[in-house]
Formats: sequence, C-alpha cells, structure tokens
Amino acid sequence: MSLTEFSDWILQNFKVLFSFLGAIQGFILAVVVLFYPQEHSTSNRLLSAFIFIQAYLLIASRIVEWMPADTSWIIYSFRLLVYISLFLYVKSLYSHINWRKQWYHLPIWIIDIIRIRAITMYKVPKALETDGYVYQFFGSTLEILSIGWLFATMAFYFFITYKELIKYRKKAEENFSDLNAVGVKWAKQIFYGRYIIGLVDYLLIFVAFTFVEWYKPYNGILNVVIYTAFLYFITIKGKLNPRIYQLRMIQEKQEEPEKEILEESEQKPEKELTEEHQLIAQNVLKLMEEQKLYREEGLSIKQVADELGVQLYMVSQSINLALGKNFFELVNGYRVEEAKKMIMNEKFSHLSMIGIGFESGFSSKTAFNTAFKKHAGMTPTEYKNHNLRS
Repeated sequence: MSLTEFSDWILQNFKVLFSFLGAIQGFILAVVVLFYPQEHSTSNRLLSAFIFIQAYLLIASRIVEWMPADTSWIIYSFRLLVYISLFLYVKSLYSHINWRKQWYHLPIWIIDIIRIRAITMYKVPKALETDGYVYQFFGSTLEILSIGWLFATMAFYFFITYKELIKYRKKAEENFSDLNAVGVKWAKQIFYGRYIIGLVDYLLIFVAFTFVEWYKPYNGILNVVIYTAFLYFITIKGKLNPRIYQLRMIQEKQEEPEKEILEESEQKPEKELTEEHQLIAQNVLKLMEEQKLYREEGLSIKQVADELGVQLYMVSQSINLALGKNFFELVNGYRVEEAKKMIMNEKFSHLSMIGIGFESGFSSKTAFNTAFKKHAGMTPTEYKNHNLRS
C-alpha cells in the first residue's frame, strides 16, 4: 500500500479509528480506577462503570454498522446507564448507598430499552421503502415521543444528580478546608461535562434529522471528537491528579463521622447548644489562633478533632451551633484575615498575591480569590489598592 493510498484509507476511516482510539483510552482508565489499591471502594467501582459505559457509547454506532438492523437495539440499550452510574457515583462520595432505595432506576431503564426496541422495529420496515436516512424529526408520533423521552430522562437525572452534588459539597464543607482536595471540582467537571455532551448530542440529532443531505457527509464526526476529548480529559486527570484514586480514603473520612453521629445520637439525640459545645468551640478557636492550624493546606476537621482529643461529631456540632458556620467557612475566614495582614505588611512585599495565598493556607489561586472575595467583598488586588489609597 502506497503512502497516498494509506492516507486515503485513514481519511475514509477517520471516525472509526478516532472512536476506537478514544474508547481504548476510556477502557484502560476504567480498569485502572477499578483495580486501584482501594478496589473495594463503591465510588471507584461506580466511576469505573461510568467511564467504561462512556467509552462503550463512543463506539456503539460503529458496532451497529456491523450488526443486523433488527438487533441494533441491544447495543443502544445501555445509554441510560451512563446517567445512572454518574448519579450513584456522586452520591457515593458522601454517603453509603442504600441499594434498595435505588429500585426506581430499573423500571426507568426498562422503559428506555422498550423505547429503543420500538424505534428499531419501526426503522426496519421503513428501511425497505427508502434509501439512506429513515428518521424524520417531525415524523411519526413514536419518534416525537422518543425524543421527548430522551430529554425527560436527561432532565430528571440532571436534577437528582445536581441535588446530590450540592449535598456532597455541603458535606465536604463540614469536614474539609479545601474542596478541591476532596474532589468536589472533579465531580463538578464530570457532571457538567457529561451533560454538555448530552445536549450537543441531542442538538446534532436535530441537525441530522432536519438537514439530511447537507449533514450526511459529516454525520458522527463531531460526536466522535467531543466524546473522545471528554475521555482524554478524564484520562489525563486520572494520570496527573491522584485525588480521584483516593476516593475510598475520602469516603471513609466522610462515613466515619456519620457512624459516630448515629451511634452517639442514640444516647444524645438533642442537637441544642450546650456548655460543652461552647467549650469545644473556644478550644477550636484557640487552636486556630495560637497554632495557626489553618495555614496547613488541606486541613480537615478530623485533624482538629484528633488535636483536641474530642470526638469528631462533637467538633462539627460545636462549630455549627456555637460559631454559626461550617468548618470550611471557619478555616477560610482565618486564612483570609491572615492574607489581609500579609498584604499590608511590607515584610511580605516580595511575595506575589498567589504566594500570599499559599502562605495563608490556600491550595490554589482560584480558591484564594474566591474565598477572599466572599469574606472581604473584593479581590486581594482590589483590597491592596483600596487600602493604599486610604
């Protein structure tokens, strides 16, 4: 085969090659996540399933091309699992999953499979009558209902997964001073990334159904590029960011306080402010002010509880009840005040703003600027310029 012939073959099979290349990356990452040392982690298994299904969907349309039309519905029957696994993954990051309560996913999935099968049965006889595309977006009632179902299920899982993401963030704020260190940003990236892909996917379905002749030569190319880019993103994050491989450790930190709270709540069901809460809160403040523990990057409430020799759930309750804030707000409030002092101190004039942020305990420029603006009402640079003018 000459170089020209090889180049032509590559161009003709670009979608197939690109699809399988991206899918292979996804399959490899799925295996890495599944068999990482914490292989018994529910979070890791669900993340592995999400990545695996995502990679599978990337090549599903290629597989269908090699199968009889009346059996293609089997290949597409796993579409909904990517949203279900994403929902369960986010939920697993902050709590145990009660699998019995997740029964409703099964009937939704079964209905989706029936829909796909019905569409396939409709396609086969239509394919005998016409050549090329057999779908018309504004065609049969079945097709319109099918599109409606696609958007309805996507909206449903977006809503319930978003709620879990909010709960996860809240739980992280109660226990950690750095949300990125426990994968909150990572979870948001996967969540929004997947639903953006879904919206683009459905938009391209509309384009394919509406502009059949114009779009036919390009059909599937953009889908392949977007899906593959998403899988490469996850792969790169997986290799360069070890946080996602520490999910089991994070989950244990989240679950341990819950178990302690449940055990203690049987003996002390009330969650009203007591003298003990006030004393613990004072000791927490003393620890922050005297030892400047807030300057430790990635500080967790468990470390504070260990330092005080107090049960973790009592430290959490004391901060919430006596101080009226969560652990995240408490620690970052101290960090912002520390940064203010350093900004106005000539001794630290050689440091950049991000340098001051790191010295104050923040782990990134974004975290520093966000927290500073929330507590001070302005960015660090604006704060410095404002004070210099006054």
